[in-house]
Amino acid sequence: MVEKGDVMLKRINTTQPLRILIVEDSEDDTLLLVDQLEIDGGQSVDWHRVETEKALADALQQTWDIVLSDYTMPHLSGMRALEMVRQYDIDLPFIFVSGTIGENTAVKAMKSGAQDYVMKGNLSRLAPAVARELEEAQQRRERRKAEQRLRILSLVVEQAADSVLITDPGGTIQYINPAFERMTGYQRDEIIGNKPSLLKSGRHDQVFYRSIWQTVTKGEIFRGTLINRRKDGELFYEEKIITPLKDEQGQVMHLVSTGRDITERVKAEEARDQLVAILEATTDLVAILDPDGCLHYLNNAGYRMLGLDPKLDLGKFCLTELFPERIKQQLQSEAWPTAYRTGSWSGETALRRIDEIEVPVSQVLLVHRDAAGNVEYLSTIARDISERKRFEAELQHQATHDTLTGLPNRVLLMDRLNAEVERARHANNSVAVLFLDMDNFKRINDSMGHAVGDALLQQIADRLQAALRPNDTIARHGGDEFAIIAGDLARSENVLAVLRKVYAVFERPMSLGAQEAYITFCTGIAIYPHDGAGVEDLLRNAGTAMYRATLAGHNQYRFYAPDMNARSHELLTLETDLRLAFKRSEFLVYYQPKADFSTGRITAMEGLIRWRHPQRGLVPPAGFVAMLEESGLIIPVGEWMLSQSCVEFKKMELEDMRISVNVSASQFSDPELLRKVSRIMKQENMPPNALELEVTENIVMQDPAATADTLKKLRTLGVRIAIDDFGTGYSSLSYLKRFPLDALKIDQSFVRDLTHDPNDAAIVEASITLGKKLGLEVVAEGVETREQFEFLRDHGCDLAQGYYVSRPLCRSDLIDLLEKERRW
Repeated sequence: MVEKGDVMLKRINTTQPLRILIVEDSEDDTLLLVDQLEIDGGQSVDWHRVETEKALADALQQTWDIVLSDYTMPHLSGMRALEMVRQYDIDLPFIFVSGTIGENTAVKAMKSGAQDYVMKGNLSRLAPAVARELEEAQQRRERRKAEQRLRILSLVVEQAADSVLITDPGGTIQYINPAFERMTGYQRDEIIGNKPSLLKSGRHDQVFYRSIWQTVTKGEIFRGTLINRRKDGELFYEEKIITPLKDEQGQVMHLVSTGRDITERVKAEEARDQLVAILEATTDLVAILDPDGCLHYLNNAGYRMLGLDPKLDLGKFCLTELFPERIKQQLQSEAWPTAYRTGSWSGETALRRIDEIEVPVSQVLLVHRDAAGNVEYLSTIARDISERKRFEAELQHQATHDTLTGLPNRVLLMDRLNAEVERARHANNSVAVLFLDMDNFKRINDSMGHAVGDALLQQIADRLQAALRPNDTIARHGGDEFAIIAGDLARSENVLAVLRKVYAVFERPMSLGAQEAYITFCTGIAIYPHDGAGVEDLLRNAGTAMYRATLAGHNQYRFYAPDMNARSHELLTLETDLRLAFKRSEFLVYYQPKADFSTGRITAMEGLIRWRHPQRGLVPPAGFVAMLEESGLIIPVGEWMLSQSCVEFKKMELEDMRISVNVSASQFSDPELLRKVSRIMKQENMPPNALELEVTENIVMQDPAATADTLKKLRTLGVRIAIDDFGTGYSSLSYLKRFPLDALKIDQSFVRDLTHDPNDAAIVEASITLGKKLGLEVVAEGVETREQFEFLRDHGCDLAQGYYVSRPLCRSDLIDLLEKERRW
């Protein structure tokens, strides 16, 4: 604000010059006006003069604080100028400055919208008039804005979706909007002048209403939900806010109440609460998931069924994580695609509790979509069917098992035998069926009673189960007859090992109440595929063989095929002879040298067992080693072989040489192997790396983790490890590279034809390369010709073993050979 004397030019923004649009045909008069304002008003002026209608129209596109206009001009009348300005801005100050305007004309101009007029002969009035009009224009604009805001607020209230009710401080209704009418059913003329108590439903007591009144009369805002009654008597829920309006002294002038009908929401929440209560009370698992299958909701039964803590963050779990691996695959391959395609899937699955226990469930999976067809969420219901499954299993067990002994009955026997025959057909193995008929059971039953007889049958069942392999089937075929299915037999003769185990467990007496008795059986044996290709044939022929055994007397066994009886007698004789051979020290060690390809000199040897039979002479390993394995003699004989090889090796005083000995599968699984090897090495004072143990691929791959541990412990004893018969087993290269190995022996089956068979040559060459890459010494077995020797030498093989180097020799012949080599 700038003032000079009593004159003030008031403007909103005084930092800028006063912008004046002057409508005047005389430039001299214009300058007089400007000078007068700058001198009297003390304000810098930014002015622009126009004298035509077009120039005025163009100038009005800019912003001006005030318009000064002459009344009479040759090109534009003052009244036309006023009209144009009012069309542009109704509140822009407009003052006529003229020398010819009369009083009547001035009144007409004021009625048309001019704010004032000043005579050119008395310009002293100009600055005060401008100052006054600037201030009044500002007031007009603010008033107009306030009116506009009031109109908008009025429209907002009138058109609001929420009800609005205004009362005086005493609660008398002064205003309602249309939303209130729609919500309550009352018209404006029915409600104005009444109290809000008109809407009372009777669902709230006087204490509730008194609390509301006390809150608002203290000038505080009330927020809450009321149950009110419409004009037609229907109840509704209203979410209400009552706000006191105060004057400048803080006194409540009005009460403004806004309300929203939330009846549908309350009913929906009640329905949802009821649904949640039902879901939480049900014994079935109920879960809600996002489209990716991650949990958003789980009811109490679900927490219990899964063993989860109710405080656990569900966001960490997805549905598939709650199932065993096989069920995950079922869900992903069957359940999910079906549910997404049809909207639902149902079936039997199994949940995995947090403690890894499986819970069988009957499950339903539902896919929920929005209006656009997009998957919004998933839900699943799962019912624990453990009891049903146990009941079904019990029924199944009763249908397939003997109630007295708990063994499989004829039904399950047929099923198991069918499965074993099918497996043997694919694996090219044999399956044996043994029928056992107890000797003199009728006499025991008749003399001592059925209770003792039943107890005896139960004891027999227990002993049979303890004697046989877990995958063998023992069944009660009826009465005192038992049946055994022995599968995975590589050779028919292997059934004798099963028969020995059965007979061995009955060498001890059985308890018959206060007495004891020795039990014997007559056994009939039929073998697939020699004695029948079908289940019925095998069972019938095993029964026939058992009948033949009973005709021969007590404690007899017979094969259905006569030649098997002779073969079994031969094998039993061989086992007896082997046991005697070990006691009589008939075993001896032969040695087969290994030559270095680069020098041709002997640098190592392999100890090989031989049997000097009193009648048959020197027996090669092929004639008895398999029986050593089957009879269990391989453990003591193998320990003797290892010890004897080390004893004789030390006696030969061979420097810078080593001896290797084969270790069978039974020996490698012997928990005493490490102790035995350690004792022998200390006892014979074997130098580190002088002893090498050879194990086959199939042995080390039976349990790779346990194998690696055993091999590492053998290495700490100073023992070298070689993989024998490489290429004939099923080794995994990923495991081989982890084993602490020293040597790799290429099997002689690949060496035999490598100069004639390109495939064998490729396998041998690849084996040598692999061994070198793994840092292993490579030994070739079965080298018998110069061509084989030269091929292996040219391809970088390290050692040769075979008749081309030397046949296996007794100790004296080996010493002679080594002496000749030294002299050479």
